[in-house]
Amino acid sequence: MPKKGIISDKVFKGSRPFPHATIAGGFMFVCFTGRDRDGRFAIGDVRAQTQQCIDNIRTVIEEAGGSLKDVVKCTVYVTDRANWEPMNEVYFANFAEDGPHRVSCIVTGLGSPDCLVEIDATAYLGEKAG
Repeated sequence: MPKKGIISDKVFKGSRPFPHATIAGGFMFVCFTGRDRDGRFAIGDVRAQTQQCIDNIRTVIEEAGGSLKDVVKCTVYVTDRANWEPMNEVYFANFAEDGPHRVSCIVTGLGSPDCLVEIDATAYLGEKAG
């Protein structure tokens, strides 16, 4: 049975319109933009927002007993082709090049003109997900 609506108060203060994670069948599904705990986008360029996305993902997975090493798949959405390489620099500093399977997309928007990147991650937590 899925654990729905997992909310981390370490990632965002207060309630959000979407759950931070869902656990089903030993898998944890997590998705974040580059917003900080106060709901503001990380200051700087796509590097800062990418790092904030990954920090948010790491926090929620660690709260469930896992780590970034448990991530088996990511989908990365970037709003500008010029941000591709800077995003990759940060992504590969956090995930080994032989890390999770990855799908990448360049999109026209992500809900806010200030949002430069969004990362959707799936982690396999197995027994830890119980």
